[in-house]
Amino acid sequence: MGPKEGEHGVDALTALVAGLVASLRTALAAESCPGGWPWAVTVLGIGVGLLPTAGAVLVAVLRKRIGSRYGAGESVLVVLAGLVGAGLLPLAVFTATGRVFRAVAAGREVDGFTSAQLADLGTTVCFTPQSAYLGGYTVAAAFNPADPVRFGLAVVLLVGFPLVAAVCVAVQARLALRRGPSWPAKFFWVPLLALTVLTARTPAGSTGHLWIGVAVGAFLGIAVVLTVGAPPREVVRRSLATPAPVPRQPPRVESLRPPVAAAARPPGAGGLPQASLADRLARRFAARQPEPPVVVPTSRPPAQQQAPNRALSQAPGHVPLPPRGPSGPPRPTLVAPSPGAGGRRFHLIRKLGAGGFGGVWLAHDSRLGHPVALKAAHAPDPETEERIRREARALVAVRHPHCVRIHDLLPAAADPGLRDLEGLVIVMEYVEGSPLGDLVRGRGPLDDVTAARVWIGLAGALDAAHGRGVLHRDVKPANVVVDQAGLAHLIDFGIARKTGDSTLTMAGFVLGTPDYLAPEVACGERATPASDSWQLAATISYALTGHPPRGVHADAVSGLRAAASGAPLSHLPPRSAHLPLLRAALDTDPRRRPALRAVQSTLDEWLRRTGGRPGGPVGASAPAR
Repeated sequence: MGPKEGEHGVDALTALVAGLVASLRTALAAESCPGGWPWAVTVLGIGVGLLPTAGAVLVAVLRKRIGSRYGAGESVLVVLAGLVGAGLLPLAVFTATGRVFRAVAAGREVDGFTSAQLADLGTTVCFTPQSAYLGGYTVAAAFNPADPVRFGLAVVLLVGFPLVAAVCVAVQARLALRRGPSWPAKFFWVPLLALTVLTARTPAGSTGHLWIGVAVGAFLGIAVVLTVGAPPREVVRRSLATPAPVPRQPPRVESLRPPVAAAARPPGAGGLPQASLADRLARRFAARQPEPPVVVPTSRPPAQQQAPNRALSQAPGHVPLPPRGPSGPPRPTLVAPSPGAGGRRFHLIRKLGAGGFGGVWLAHDSRLGHPVALKAAHAPDPETEERIRREARALVAVRHPHCVRIHDLLPAAADPGLRDLEGLVIVMEYVEGSPLGDLVRGRGPLDDVTAARVWIGLAGALDAAHGRGVLHRDVKPANVVVDQAGLAHLIDFGIARKTGDSTLTMAGFVLGTPDYLAPEVACGERATPASDSWQLAATISYALTGHPPRGVHADAVSGLRAAASGAPLSHLPPRSAHLPLLRAALDTDPRRRPALRAVQSTLDEWLRRTGGRPGGPVGASAPAR
């Protein structure tokens, strides 16, 4: 744009402002001191004060769609809304208004004013003609200590009102940025406050009355931004959720069967009124029936029972079980039928428990030649069925001595021995032993060495699962089973989710136990490897104290509320050498928690420094606490 085009644009803006002020003067018909024209400029200032409000409203509306994570494009748009609405446009109006009244004070004609209006501008209402009052000395000249009256008016009009306006605009910006990063707020109030310097050459009279109006308009704009409201919490949580990494493709497993016919989606699922997330979580937690650990009787001969594998007793995560007394309950003997008898692969023995999508059964697998645990998963819809298949394929690829293994996935209709089951059936390794929670309740908390070895072993199991893109999401003492050889196993991956899946299951259950639930998951965010790490640390804290780290709650609802609010960790082991590591692993911010491999390395170094061996035998006694 050339010089003449630029001057033409400035003249057009000056004429527009002059026409607005003239219209306002006609509408007001005010003759009070200092005159109708200064008050018309004040009303124009109210409109200028609403320009930052327009930018704040634009940001608030945008955040209802994008939540609280800003990409490059969204960040540029938010910054421009502040710079233009609170900086460039007000500066243009201030400058054009000053040009109008400077020209009038100099006796020049101005486009937008009639001869009668110019004559009215020359009238004296208080002590000086209105044209001279509005277009006389500049803002810089107003701050003259030699003239106390002029100096005092300058402080009030050109300092006090701009500060009030900047505070109101800052409040607008913070309201528009609720439930999200507040850093863009400075792009609203800083440009507005910068006008006090950038308008130093404009006439003090017109600038002062504009600032009066800007302060009033900015104050009214707070109510305008409040009516827009904050972005929904669901939108914020989705925007802040950690992006799901693309899991590595597990090896193809031939034993995984093709999909069976899916059940139809229940009608009317979308017609119910939507309750708040907290209410839905609370109801689902209260209705949940947690699955018991897979604890299966042994089929080994007595001699083998009395002489457990020595290699396993040396492994990390080894916890020796108390010997069974002669008066203890007898172990039932499993009689393995011949392979393929009656055309059946599976022979159900007894039901172990129920929960989630179906039940858990103990059965003999004639193809594998040993007992297995069967988990029936009656999927209510095709989406859930596909998710179960995806999880099973990923879990088959996880190979770790502390992880329960998945052998197969098949429809119940594929085998006559599964006629009592429905839907898909997950064939899992069974583990004979006792849950960690029962051991702690029966013989007291673990010592630091034992806890370190359990922590190392289970951290390795979770790390191996995470490497395949699988989350456990329900790590707790009941899902850690110590077998007869003293090896700790992480079980119940049946409710595991692929990284990035929804927190809520399609069956309406909330995953995880409230007393061992990571704060971010309790708030409705997606689970991550860091949330699994939090639950593992909470489980180890329980093993060292006999209490969950946040204490025991009377019901699932109160436990969920404590988890979501980040309740204090009131039951950590005060005398344990692992207290600093526990505090770090139980941090409310997932980004500050140490990675599982870092936890393993720290514990391994501690064991070696204290004279223990990570793979050495574990003492059976626990220190007094």
